[in-house]
Amino acid sequence: MAATKNSDMIAAPIVATVGLVLLYGVLDPPHRGPAATFWNRGRAALLPGLDRLARRLRIGYAAYELQSREYAGRIDAPVDEVDDLLAANGFERMPLSAWKTLPDGRSEAGSWARREGPLADRQLHVMLFRTDDGSTDVYAHEEYNAFHPRYATKHYYGVDYAPRAGCRQCKSVFGDRLTEPARPAADGGTPDTEHEFSP
Repeated sequence: MAATKNSDMIAAPIVATVGLVLLYGVLDPPHRGPAATFWNRGRAALLPGLDRLARRLRIGYAAYELQSREYAGRIDAPVDEVDDLLAANGFERMPLSAWKTLPDGRSEAGSWARREGPLADRQLHVMLFRTDDGSTDVYAHEEYNAFHPRYATKHYYGVDYAPRAGCRQCKSVFGDRLTEPARPAADGGTPDTEHEFSP
């Protein structure tokens, strides 16, 4: 495991730097906005298989199941409208993110982050999931910025990962649009504590 962690300490900042240069230096801003749905399709196609390989080789992860403590609430609107709402509130697409699923089998329909700038220390990460009735379930956590080379390894290992803080911030962003029905997915009784991350 020590060898894997040492490799991650080298790989994570390199991946963060490449992602930062690509997303903020090469591509135009629309590649970070609502129209850039190709990020999610590409992540859906690549990350689950990459995750299976990484776990088999014991070299990390590329996908994981969210816990109910990350559930911020539901918005009575389809995902594409919530995408627009997020963009209007300073969020950008989050292509540098593990693929997320829920215990009920749903896969994410969108991954967004808001940070003070490309090299901010921390970010609010929001993940969207479609519901059967056409609404959107919103999950969130606050965490280290995945694009900052200095913090990329901390991001990958979930250091100071904060679901409660993320959910509180979502409530301040969405206000009354965010409702809280009964939590849609149980996670086996995991206590709702901060800074506990297990992909």
